[in-house]
Amino acid sequence: MAGRGFHVARILRCGGDGAAGFRRLIAAGLLLLAGACAEPERPPNVILIVADTLRFDHLTFYGYERPTSPRIERRLAARGVVVEEAYAQAPWTLPSVASLLSGLPPAALVDTKGEPWGLPEAVDAMAERLKRRGYATAAFVANPTVHEGNGFAQGFDHFYVAPYELSSLELHADHLNGEILPWLAAAPAEPFFLYLHYLDPHDPYDNPDVVGGRSPFFPEYRGRLRGSDVHGLYLGRLTMADPAADRAHLVALYDSEIRYLDRHVGAVLDGLPPAVAANTLFVFTADHGEELYDHGGWKHGETLYEEQIHVPLVLRWDGRLPAGIRLPGTVRLLDLLPTVLAAAGDGAAAAALPGIDLLPALTGDRPLPRRPAFAQHLAGGPARAMVVLGRRKLLLFDRQAPFAPRDERERILWQQDVARLARLEAYDLAADPGEERNLAPPSPFDVPALPWLARELDRWRDGLRVMASGLEPGSVLQVRLVLDRPARIQPLFLGPADRLAVDGASVSLHLTGDATGIEKGVLITGDATRIAALAAAHNGQPLRPTVPATAGEHPPFPLAH
Repeated sequence: MAGRGFHVARILRCGGDGAAGFRRLIAAGLLLLAGACAEPERPPNVILIVADTLRFDHLTFYGYERPTSPRIERRLAARGVVVEEAYAQAPWTLPSVASLLSGLPPAALVDTKGEPWGLPEAVDAMAERLKRRGYATAAFVANPTVHEGNGFAQGFDHFYVAPYELSSLELHADHLNGEILPWLAAAPAEPFFLYLHYLDPHDPYDNPDVVGGRSPFFPEYRGRLRGSDVHGLYLGRLTMADPAADRAHLVALYDSEIRYLDRHVGAVLDGLPPAVAANTLFVFTADHGEELYDHGGWKHGETLYEEQIHVPLVLRWDGRLPAGIRLPGTVRLLDLLPTVLAAAGDGAAAAALPGIDLLPALTGDRPLPRRPAFAQHLAGGPARAMVVLGRRKLLLFDRQAPFAPRDERERILWQQDVARLARLEAYDLAADPGEERNLAPPSPFDVPALPWLARELDRWRDGLRVMASGLEPGSVLQVRLVLDRPARIQPLFLGPADRLAVDGASVSLHLTGDATGIEKGVLITGDATRIAALAAAHNGQPLRPTVPATAGEHPPFPLAH
């Protein structure tokens, strides 16, 4: 009987002859599952909410003492999964959002000048991928830099972005909701992907809840600073007359921006019909954070400290994700695209991306894989990068590299950063979440991660890297290489005692080992195609390097043992 049942069940079809087949099976006394002829499961709607400039640690559900986010907490965090250690891939909007929507590292999206600018036409982004799966797609974006000219409109049936003008910085969440809510009221019948990008809490901190320039969280402030003054502080044009009170005031203004945003995100969530919300994957995050004088600076785009790069991340999907739990472990924003694609039923496309599908970890089916989060500065000037894994964090700053600021703004910010940032920084975030105690050098965890960080930093750069690693403190490596023709030589992470000389096609390096253990050398780009000759000596003893490499190879060409 079991064998006959298996045979008949295999040929059963829904509709047509299947109905007669079903009656015959009933007559035969066989039990069939009702689900055999069920409708295919409808993929979920996807609502991606990005809050511009929102640091994670100023949200109530991440432990903040002020009630900045009660609606987001009740409607998303309490009904979904809060990711505790989510990281953006850059500390400013364009490269971060481009990475989030494409699922690629920002360095893979740079233009020919090496400047991240948006989504190249050849890149398959979230909206395009979901549109091919039958989704209606719409975006409502308050940040005017996330516009069509930067490639962000591709794949969207409807794309609204605030005008590209300075006055758009005054357009708050109420303005964006005026565009969003009518679209939601006439939401399409097919599954939809909705990308909402609020500008709050981006400066100027002057939302409608601010009265007389003061925050409802600190109305007793009597100083002269207003929310728009944070930009002057950022550029060093203004100073704080009373640092304690002035900073507390600006923090309170920033917090009022979050509370204002919270109210309007809540309005969107409340406006969804229950039947729509029941089959919607909600993703709430930020493109980057905001420094509030944590490390002697303001705003964002300059450092890779937690306040600028660690972002909130909440996912809610009723009936599919558990409610009110927290997910520890390192997550990247570039993991969101494979997660959304997997939820939409495109697991094959999700598996082909650099990020990972988070759904098994979010549901508790499998542990979250241990993968480091990598981020870059990408706002001009010498390289800055960070890697974090398991509450251990490394930051690398190529502060010795030659740099000619393009304008007065770059000059001021560069001076500030050289004064406050070290060449290598290492932090134990579990013991020191504010990154106040630099453990490098030496550090118990910096050496194993440094080669990985250096390679990841240069992974997407064209050219040939000639790098030295493993130099003991005080030891000297001398290198002379001759190229087949002159080229552009860029120093990479040279220290104060290192020297570089270029004479036509000849390049000489004098490298001294130090306690940091940083991998260092040069990047060769331009017209050169190969290293014609190479000689090296370690502490005066000649080395025998391997066969000279050709330009364009991505693995570094090792010099030291």
